[in-house]
Amino acid sequence: MPQYRYSAVNESGRTIKGVVMAENDVDLEERLKQIGLEVLNFKELLEKKGSASGRVKIQDLIVCCLHLEQLGRAGVSLLDAIADVRDTTDSNILRNVMTGVYEYVKNGEILSKALSHYPHVFNDVFVGLIAAGEKTGNFSESFLHIAEHLKWTSDLRRKVKKAVRYPLALLVVMSGVIATLMIFVVPKLIDFMVAQGFALPLHTRALIAVSNAFVSYWYLIFSIPVLAIVLFITAYRMSEPFAYNIDSLILKLPMLGSVSRKINLARFTHFFSVLFNSGIGILESLQASKNVVANRVLQESIDTMTRSVSEGMSLTASMRMSNQFPSLVVRMFKIGEDSGNMTESLENINFFYEREINDAVETVVGMIQPVLTIVMGILIFWVIAAVFGPLYQSFSKMNL
Repeated sequence: MPQYRYSAVNESGRTIKGVVMAENDVDLEERLKQIGLEVLNFKELLEKKGSASGRVKIQDLIVCCLHLEQLGRAGVSLLDAIADVRDTTDSNILRNVMTGVYEYVKNGEILSKALSHYPHVFNDVFVGLIAAGEKTGNFSESFLHIAEHLKWTSDLRRKVKKAVRYPLALLVVMSGVIATLMIFVVPKLIDFMVAQGFALPLHTRALIAVSNAFVSYWYLIFSIPVLAIVLFITAYRMSEPFAYNIDSLILKLPMLGSVSRKINLARFTHFFSVLFNSGIGILESLQASKNVVANRVLQESIDTMTRSVSEGMSLTASMRMSNQFPSLVVRMFKIGEDSGNMTESLENINFFYEREINDAVETVVGMIQPVLTIVMGILIFWVIAAVFGPLYQSFSKMNL
């Protein structure tokens, strides 16, 4: 089925642009009329079937899942529920995607297969959870689990950004202050002192050397760190041994290593909980949950756990053998295995990690902020002492 890029007007007179699948131009006009749009112009696109451009925001996906979950609980048919999401979503990209999904389902495909045509929107895990819902016949639970996971992921990203945003902003401001002082302010003050014949102490001569380096080689001072970061990121992405060593080093860093471990293990346990509660087996849940862990050392430990479980070892024993999970988490997993009530244990583990991440983020922010402030204070004190120290000594000799 071909795709068309269209420009249309909605009931409010606002121009809407997007991409939609249709049999022909007549079918295109009919499809857009169904969602309250009047075609202005259109153009057929030469793209692969089922493709769509752009990224769907995580909030739009959450609303989509909750919408489908609520309609499913209300007894609305799957096809009508998809059509309702297509017609009500505020995202043009998601509207185009759901239009394609609607057509695939209407033509006889199961929902998981229809969603798999859009891997940039619905990843393998998303499709897998829907496939599990198809087996159990309970789509509503699958969409609810996905929505809860997306909410948790969005909240985790917000917490991580909170830990990084202020230190980065302060670092940028500090770099700007340093550059301004060294390139514009300090040279003029130094020229004045040299012209007056003041005796320059060691810390003043050191400031002069740093200032001259900034004035003469500012392009290297600012470009080398940027180039180093680019090379580091490239090597991290291209070289697996290099990336593994870096991930191992990160886990050993004081404070930051603990935070990184907690965030990655929280992702793993939460996602494992979502998959397991959706009816997916332990082995499949372990294998899929590994993909949400960003640290390669922890991924390797999860691989070891998966092999141990596949060979007959209990999940708790495999976790303890990995030596990566806190003893409290291992103990809660054991309680779930022994009692047969893994769902409640997983809820307790998620609560534990949510609290731990909050405390860890607050600790990191509270640690970095005063450190950068102290560094800024030391720098300013150095400039003041280097510039005004000789002036004060000179004035003192004049009074004598």
